[in-house]
Amino acid sequence: MADGDSQHDLKFILSSGERDFLVRNNGDQVKISDLSGKTTGLYFSASWCGPCRRFTPELIDVYNDLSAKGGFEIVFVSADQDEEEFNGYFSKMPWLAIPFSDSDTRDRLDGIFQVNGIPHLVILDANGKVSTEEGVEIIGEYGVEAYPFTSEIINQLKEEEEAAKKEQSLRSILVSSSRDFLISNDGNKVPVSELEGKVVGLYFCSSFYGSCVEFTKEFVGIYNELKEKAESFEVVLISLDDDEESYKKSFEIVPWLALPFKDKSISKLVRYFELSTVPTLVIIGTDGKTLHSNAVKIIEEHGIQGYPFTAEKLAELAEIEKARLEAQTLESILVSGDRDFVIGKDGAKIPVSKLLGKNILLYFSAEWCPPCRAFLPKLIKAYHEIKAKDDGFEVIFISSDSNQSSFDEFYSGMPWLALPFGDERKKSLNRRFKVTGIPTAVAIGSSGRTVTTDARNLLMAHGADAYPFTDERVKEIESQLEEIAKGWPKNVKHPLHEHELFLTRRRIYNCDGCEEVNTGWSFYCKKCDYDLHPQCALKASDDAIEENANGDNETKEGWICDGEVCFKAN
Repeated sequence: MADGDSQHDLKFILSSGERDFLVRNNGDQVKISDLSGKTTGLYFSASWCGPCRRFTPELIDVYNDLSAKGGFEIVFVSADQDEEEFNGYFSKMPWLAIPFSDSDTRDRLDGIFQVNGIPHLVILDANGKVSTEEGVEIIGEYGVEAYPFTSEIINQLKEEEEAAKKEQSLRSILVSSSRDFLISNDGNKVPVSELEGKVVGLYFCSSFYGSCVEFTKEFVGIYNELKEKAESFEVVLISLDDDEESYKKSFEIVPWLALPFKDKSISKLVRYFELSTVPTLVIIGTDGKTLHSNAVKIIEEHGIQGYPFTAEKLAELAEIEKARLEAQTLESILVSGDRDFVIGKDGAKIPVSKLLGKNILLYFSAEWCPPCRAFLPKLIKAYHEIKAKDDGFEVIFISSDSNQSSFDEFYSGMPWLALPFGDERKKSLNRRFKVTGIPTAVAIGSSGRTVTTDARNLLMAHGADAYPFTDERVKEIESQLEEIAKGWPKNVKHPLHEHELFLTRRRIYNCDGCEEVNTGWSFYCKKCDYDLHPQCALKASDDAIEENANGDNETKEGWICDGEVCFKAN
């Protein structure tokens, strides 16, 4: 970061040789001296950068509001390598730019302000002093309200926001200086005052997210049911869509109210409620105070019973859930109406009653999921080892595949039972066991009660030895590992790594020697985030050393692997 107290001569840092001007996207030249006395933002950005493309429209809105009043300007400092890409990106910007041809000045500015990532926005005051180098974050949080972006203004806004939370009311949340109404999907304006005294759900969602689309369908049913019961409940859609057509399509199919498309209050509300995921349903009580920061899970798990989302209601639901878990049986989780069976490899229907008294593993997975495909061979190996010792064990595949053929292909390689493809019981099982990602393995004991929802990690760490996945068995394994570790050195120097490695307990790691995923003990270099499984660390393999020297263990360029998943590097 550059020194926040530093002061710069704009003409000196923005000019180069004979050039004393900046350019607009229509080719006009503007003297650098015209920036004198203005608050100026230096916007480091590029067309190829996704975060930049997302932030630029937001910055344009702020710029258009402020530039009309005078005293504010932005200078685009491009990180593009291609002039055509620069021109296409700059054509959408209403501000000035360093000419693309002047790469020396652009590089020099990168150095002056130590720009390590983009988008990056440096704000200079009227005297050329750095007000902030966190312009992107400030614009994202406060928008035009933060002008002229001084620390005093930012601190004042934070204090006002904290005070507003203490004095929160429905009006303080939903009314702005230019609007005191909401809209219905038939175009009518509904005063915010009509919602006062009601329980109000602020529904943040985007039609581009499948999870929003799915939850909206369920939520509409809950909403209509509450209205039929004459409950004092209302919902306000806060759409995060950037496309107006998408906004209209999603709004016209729901029965509740909304903020207007791209209303300026939306970004403020996103910040105010510290939105981290969609869909999010913030519940505001009858007194205008926040009752719950996100009731989506409550509705998914309890439906209409979650209303009115008070602490007392949630405590009541917790007691119901506790009683339900204690009374859980295999039939209560796997039987629904006439759906009282699973299927075998030959397609035959196996009655759930035939599985009573067995230890069951519910395996949530899908063919399209790389971690699922990677985990499957480990599970098959453990399955056969466990079955050899205890025939009272079974696995049931619960598919998230998108079509029958994918299901059939994936299931063909499995030696166990399954729910039929598209079976409606999958939804209730997902909700009951809070399955948010795959692969997931849930262990059900012989009594029908849940043993653990973390059986996948136990299998990854201990294989078939983890069976029957109980706390007692895990403690036995931990005790055995502790006993074994007593004979190991506390640190080793290994030819595969330049630094000393220290014996450390690790939740999950990828061994840099054998490249296997492991948990538990590791010989670890914290500085390099380097792990060796004890078996690899305590027995130096000439083959492993040779492979390392030949670069066979290097990660593929452009990819980052965290031990379980490889991601394309940004």
